Amino acid sequence: MSLRVFHVVFITVSVALMLYLTVWGVRDFMAARSSLGISMIIFGVAGGVSLIWYGTRVFHKLKELP
Repeated sequence: MSLRVFHVVFITVSVALMLYLTVWGVRDFMAARSSLGISMIIFGVAGGVSLIWYGTRVFHKLKELP
């Protein structure tokens, strides 16, 4: 498995997990109005955006490799 393929798989799975965390936080907040739900939403969105930013930077850099 090449470094490029590993990063594609890793970033895709990680963004999916951040999306799941965000949905879980929304459902928890709607059910219990807890601050934990808001924390999960904020962490999930921030993590997902950060991972997408990281993924695009790495993909552009790995495109230059043979």
